[in-house]
Amino acid sequence: MKKVKYLVILALFVTLSCIGYSAIFEVYKVDAAKSSETWVSTPSDVEDAFVSSQSPATNYSTSQYLVVGKHQTFATTRSFLKFKLPSLPQGAIITSAKVSFYQYYNTTNQVIVDIRPVNSSWDATTLNWNNRPSVGSSVSNGVVDKPSWNDFFITNLVKGWYSGAANQGVVVQFRDETQATKIFYSNDHSTNSTLKPKLTITYSIPDEPQKEYRAFWVDMFHDGAKTSAQVDQLIKDVQSSNANTIFLQVRRRGDAYYSKSLEPKTEDSFLQSSYDPLADLIQKAHSAIPKIQVHAWFAMMPIWNKTTAPKDLNHIFNAHGMSQPSENNWLSKTNTGSYVSGSDYVIDPGHPDAVNYTRDVIKHVVNNYDVDGIQMDLVRYMGEEWGYNNVSVQRYNQAHGKTGIPQPNDPTWKQWRRDQVNNMVRKIYTSVQSVKPSVTVSAATIAWGDGPKTTEDWNNSSTMNSALQDWRSWLEEGSIDLAIPMNYFREYEANQKVHFENWLEWEKDNQGKRMTLSGIGIYLNSIQEGLSQIKKSQASSTVGNKLGGVSLYSYAVTNKDNVTNSEFYKALSRVSTYSSERVFATYLSVPDLPWKDTPTKGHLSASTNYADHQLVKLTGTEIRHTYTDGSGDFQIIDLTPGTYSIQINDTSNNITIKAGKVSSTTIKSIRGK
Repeated sequence: MKKVKYLVILALFVTLSCIGYSAIFEVYKVDAAKSSETWVSTPSDVEDAFVSSQSPATNYSTSQYLVVGKHQTFATTRSFLKFKLPSLPQGAIITSAKVSFYQYYNTTNQVIVDIRPVNSSWDATTLNWNNRPSVGSSVSNGVVDKPSWNDFFITNLVKGWYSGAANQGVVVQFRDETQATKIFYSNDHSTNSTLKPKLTITYSIPDEPQKEYRAFWVDMFHDGAKTSAQVDQLIKDVQSSNANTIFLQVRRRGDAYYSKSLEPKTEDSFLQSSYDPLADLIQKAHSAIPKIQVHAWFAMMPIWNKTTAPKDLNHIFNAHGMSQPSENNWLSKTNTGSYVSGSDYVIDPGHPDAVNYTRDVIKHVVNNYDVDGIQMDLVRYMGEEWGYNNVSVQRYNQAHGKTGIPQPNDPTWKQWRRDQVNNMVRKIYTSVQSVKPSVTVSAATIAWGDGPKTTEDWNNSSTMNSALQDWRSWLEEGSIDLAIPMNYFREYEANQKVHFENWLEWEKDNQGKRMTLSGIGIYLNSIQEGLSQIKKSQASSTVGNKLGGVSLYSYAVTNKDNVTNSEFYKALSRVSTYSSERVFATYLSVPDLPWKDTPTKGHLSASTNYADHQLVKLTGTEIRHTYTDGSGDFQIIDLTPGTYSIQINDTSNNITIKAGKVSSTTIKSIRGK
């Protein structure tokens, strides 16, 4: 009798659930897409001039150049620019704003250039060193070296102008004004009007209900998706929470929690050899109403964490560990020769073969599974003392004309290692997009210590200097679709609470071209504190920016107090003793990603037979410069469609870029090098 009664109730529940979810699904299916527009200044919108300490009473507003830094004739120089702002449509939300300058002077020294807001009025036709206006602290900066376009994002500054702050323009100046000059084309440049400085503002006009990512990280160090029954329960818990996304760990330590893999199946005894969690979850999540997204989550650098070697001889640790000859050893090590980080052995992103192998592992999953996204985790160095793989150090020394072992805190060595991580991320992004442009590429990123408040804070952060992970530049460049900073802080500890809030403010205001979610460490907090951190993540920043949603770590451990997980799942979508507000009150679909849904840009991926660190010049609708990596490859993200010329030393090739596509090419030196 109890069984019959249970079945009747269950059938009624399923029927009502399907009706309710179907109705919600229909509402979102007919929503209009969010419109996105871009405004680019014209020469009539710009006034500029540079000033010289050597000629303090002279005005240079008619010069064809903007001079910055220490000049042999002008001494210390700075350049000032002011832009006329367009009238934006009512309700428009500025998503990004950047100033762009073309540095034409053929120098090789690297300098840090700061963009600072001007605090008082000035006129370009009368400006000189003596009457120059006061300026504020840096709001954006970047490294300038060889001739190329240089973009500086000043989104929050421009938002402030639209909110009523006086628009007095910006000044361009060196961080260290004793360094040799860089020269940019000015608004009076007469040879090529396309190389004049410009301001670009991108904005959206909301015309749809709110959407947000509501994700769970499902790790494979715990149960949760190791059997069909666990996957069934996972789907139910996600639905009852009003969540919409699952980040499923499919690679734990150089192994595979799925069947169609380039790597050995995991040695996890709790996973049946014939069972494919990824395939099972995709089938069930995509059949759910509403559909649940599934993103394959990869641990990138760590590839083994036991004292005994893997059983499979083809495992990456056996095939490319420290037992192998130098060139075939892909492991990272410290400057003192240690290969172990905690209990982990990790590959080195400075070894090109390790990078290409990892790319191929991920691309294979995208080819063989209907994933909605892939996520890169632990895509970084383990600390500033890491990265001393022999091949990596040799590449660095050759690129910079050095010998010996670089010091861990050497700023050039640090930047080179950041570049290796950047190259890896860029290579994986274009690889995934070349197979399935609809697949979302995300990264779980580092948020250590107190959250930055200024660009200087960011540049001095542990994220940049210990993890050597410049994920802010990935968002600005577009080499990921989503950043998910791991904001793992204890709400009940005063300092950590402030650090969490500072990181949130920074993340909301520094999303570049893409989108950021808040990764919340619910396992560190009580249920009430976890819900509080979700609410803070959902709120707008001081200047009105919002994140794209949240991801919760973890599905398996939802609180620090050993309260059953089901209590947390219910508290997300219902009023409870933990909160009088429901953080996921109703189901919401994931946000639109305009750069993927209606793309206006394309990407370039090229392989060459050129050596490492060769300058690549791309000219056409845009002008870009980059360098070949350790494999002779290079990628360039977010290009305006059109025909381009690629120049590497003695070779020139043409290629056409199409919106929403990755254009691939192979370039061979005419000298056969």
